[in-house]
Amino acid sequence: MILWFSLAACLLVSLYLPVLGQQILKRRVIFIDLALAQVAAVGYAIGMAVDGNGMLYAAAITAVTVLLLALLPEESDLPKEAVMGGLYALAASLGMMVLAVLPHAEGQMMELLFGSVLGVNESELSIMAVAGAIALLISKLRHGDHFFGRIAFYGALAIAVVPAIYAVGVILVFALLVMPGLAVWREGDNGPALHAVAIAALASVCGLFFSNHFDYPPSSAVVVFMAALALLWRGCWKWRLRMHLRR
Repeated sequence: MILWFSLAACLLVSLYLPVLGQQILKRRVIFIDLALAQVAAVGYAIGMAVDGNGMLYAAAITAVTVLLLALLPEESDLPKEAVMGGLYALAASLGMMVLAVLPHAEGQMMELLFGSVLGVNESELSIMAVAGAIALLISKLRHGDHFFGRIAFYGALAIAVVPAIYAVGVILVFALLVMPGLAVWREGDNGPALHAVAIAALASVCGLFFSNHFDYPPSSAVVVFMAALALLWRGCWKWRLRMHLRR
């Protein structure tokens, strides 16, 4: 029987991560979500190593990273994607090094990558719901090209990502931020946010029921279904567009 808390967790993050992801696509800073997700994973790894609260460590280290990233202006000479890609590689390596000193390191690495969605409880769902609502509210503010504007933008992402990492893992968080937005992307701009959320929610339902029935990892199954739905959605849109142009 499917675990309904797991389904609730995936549906919950499907409501706000795709919406935040559309802002990432619009700003052309795709690596920021993966970088912040991996930085948060380092915090969780440190929490495991010292037997502390992983979410608090993740929040602290992610907050410091947000401040450092905000120092990099939009018109910097450095390619921002390269900076964030380098940050991701560094964070991933540091996280692996921290986990390597722990017993059962391989299992803990997999847990950070793919989450522990089968063990989500009511309190974690509440934290994700509150964090998602706050992140969406902050994301609606105007984020100018100045230090505090960048803090608001990156901070909103961090608030959403940190609690989601523990539940669904780095891979699914990144997929939710990018895949639905790419599926509804229209002529160089964002498509309807409702469509992006619908893709993410449908993939969550299909992936979890599939994984429950065939005993596959739930987060991985959701990502695979999301990729398939994104390709199908985009293919249908292009077909409709061609039919419209022929008329």
